[in-house]
Amino acid sequence: MGDVEHVTIYTASSVPAAASHPTINCLQWTEDGQLLFLTKTAVYVLTPDLGINYCDPSAVSASKLRHTSPGATSLGWFRTVLELDRRSFHHWPSESQDWDTLVTGSLDISIKSVVSSPSFLSADAGCVLAIVSTNFELSLWCSVKNQLAGQWTKLQDATPYLRSLAVAQTDSRLQQTLRTQVVCSSWSRQPDFGAVPPCVRDGSLLALGNRAGSILLLRFTKESGSGRYLEHIRTIDVSEQWITHLTWLPWANTVANECVAILVYCTSDGAVGFVKVTRTCHIEAGTSWSDPKSVLATSASPSRFSICEPDDRVIMGLSFIELRNMKPVVIVFRPGVLQLWRDECDGCVWSGLRSLFLHRQGISSGSSMFYPPSGLVYTPEHDVIVLSLFDGSFHVLYDISSSPTVNPHLDSTRQSGFSSSDLSSVCRRIFIQIEGGTIPQEMNRINGMVSFGGFPIVCWAHERSMSSDFSYKHEARHNSTLVVTRMYAEDSDDAVLKMLDDDGVLSRLHSPLLRVLQDPVGGDLMELAILPQLGDSSSSSYALFRENITRQLFGSDVLLQLRLKLTITDFCWRSATSPETRNEYGAVARGLLSAVSYRVLGALVRHIDTVVHLLTQDDLPFVLRVVIQCMLPDAPQELSTEAQNLANKVTTSFPTAKREGAAGGLQEQCPACGVEVPFEDIAAAACPNGHRWSRCSVTSFILSTTMVRTCLGCARKAFLHTAPYPHLLEREKEFIPGMEASERTTGRGWVVQELLEAVRRCLFCGNNFVTLI
Repeated sequence: MGDVEHVTIYTASSVPAAASHPTINCLQWTEDGQLLFLTKTAVYVLTPDLGINYCDPSAVSASKLRHTSPGATSLGWFRTVLELDRRSFHHWPSESQDWDTLVTGSLDISIKSVVSSPSFLSADAGCVLAIVSTNFELSLWCSVKNQLAGQWTKLQDATPYLRSLAVAQTDSRLQQTLRTQVVCSSWSRQPDFGAVPPCVRDGSLLALGNRAGSILLLRFTKESGSGRYLEHIRTIDVSEQWITHLTWLPWANTVANECVAILVYCTSDGAVGFVKVTRTCHIEAGTSWSDPKSVLATSASPSRFSICEPDDRVIMGLSFIELRNMKPVVIVFRPGVLQLWRDECDGCVWSGLRSLFLHRQGISSGSSMFYPPSGLVYTPEHDVIVLSLFDGSFHVLYDISSSPTVNPHLDSTRQSGFSSSDLSSVCRRIFIQIEGGTIPQEMNRINGMVSFGGFPIVCWAHERSMSSDFSYKHEARHNSTLVVTRMYAEDSDDAVLKMLDDDGVLSRLHSPLLRVLQDPVGGDLMELAILPQLGDSSSSSYALFRENITRQLFGSDVLLQLRLKLTITDFCWRSATSPETRNEYGAVARGLLSAVSYRVLGALVRHIDTVVHLLTQDDLPFVLRVVIQCMLPDAPQELSTEAQNLANKVTTSFPTAKREGAAGGLQEQCPACGVEVPFEDIAAAACPNGHRWSRCSVTSFILSTTMVRTCLGCARKAFLHTAPYPHLLEREKEFIPGMEASERTTGRGWVVQELLEAVRRCLFCGNNFVTLI
């Protein structure tokens, strides 16, 4: 393990920026699979070039990070940057002249922290970022068109809104200012209330800690008409000191319709406590999880028990790890000490507070165990925590679930070289290989470290530094290096999966892998939980229709299995070396595509059946198109029967649909020459004169406009939905066909509109869409 020749470096890329102060979240993954790198004045949003197939060569080449190490294995990254506007900031002295409100961070404003929301929250089904500056201001950001390489825009400067909340809570100008100044933040996961499919309503909470000792619970809302994206849920007063750190533990579904989470906080006097937060879903009779009438109630109660009493020792970080079938472990970082705390639970060998003292790893003359932590990885296979410090050293803590210790036992773990000294030595040698010759006084300062798909593959950001050099270094001269590497070779099932890019391994796994991919996925095609018939043609009914379609299409475990199998099959097809092998994978892919397509059609048929009485004449072209696709020869019999029943109801309500028959749903004209285009393929269209067009992957209408979105994973295209683009609302009739040109002035049906808004990710692979123009 110690030889650097046996260490694989996947990425060694230069990032021309001064890193932020080292924190446990300086590098962090979002639920969208993007890596956030926190620097002094910007947040780099990095996406590994793995499985991204959409075609835009200019954007790809312009946004990929430049490799600096000639020995690095090629792993490209897409990059975009969120830059903090340092010229626009809140002037706190205008609010209060009290010394307690003084903010020294306003002298050189930079980014203090960033947290990411759960996925599927923004208009393009992505994450929202909450950024806290050193001026104690909060702002919300999200991507506009292209989350890989496009612009991320500021949704809201939340300081004025927080100020209005503080004014309503107290008359003291000092307290109003302190309650407005945000020190830390943490965003919870989505609670799981046990609904099948899962509820698509956002139940996550953004927690903010301020200088007044209060914790604010806020909810992200998409009602942006007033320009406000946050809704106040509750304010909890827990201390008279600053709230310096926050972290949410995972939600637990204790009883029906109720979830409980623990919010751990730290204060400036060294105390650590927690708040029990409960979210309850109240469902009225005759409604469901997604119905707007259902209410998510929130209660919060600070615990009388403290994890750590005030001791005036500085806290440098707060995090947690999840253990298998056990309660999570809270980790408090102090200089040279890690404090582990776990609540009492059945089957737990230990509970309460444990303190573990770190040892110095002498990898450079400036090494010390008192440096701040910069990264944390828990490996359940070995039951160890791997911790990185700012000085570039690694520290291993053993037996976390049974008896935490820093002293390794003489077992297979120790014999394999899985120790603090070995990992620190490998990290130092990788640093020397990438940066060239170094001297003992030169430190490899690690500002952030995360796992890359599971340890021993890790990603870190380091910077060269002289521990004895106290001269000023201008920001433009700072340069960080992003590194992705395997710390040591490991023979395990995971290692086999990581070697799939090896043709020999893939050839040996061909037969068993093909059998697994061909195994049918369980679940009846039509076993869908559909709401009763909707009542009126109101906006709430349309919203309920949209949210339930989203639940069925993106909350189904069966569809998830099919999409995962399709992704693996596509990778194997691309990697196959012989035509015979490629043909075998191609046949499997066609079967999986049909299975996904018919399950999607089944969900549409069942949902449209509940709103037949709300359909209009403009909805008929799409509804009949869905019916005809369900009547194809290879369609499942139960799907064809459901579709025929729907067609009978439609023709009863609209006699013209019976006269038009198939032509009413499939009749389209070539946008170039006006000749009628036959419906022969759901992916592409060709007219008799040779004009070829792509079809929308959601509606199957011809795409003859630039107002489209492209899937990152499979490059399929779909019409834009106008929710995130209000300026396109009046142009919908122009770029979305589906009826004769003379009829477009009447607008298109609401079913297509709600469907395009409901499908914010690709139906076939589940990846995000991007807008390239």
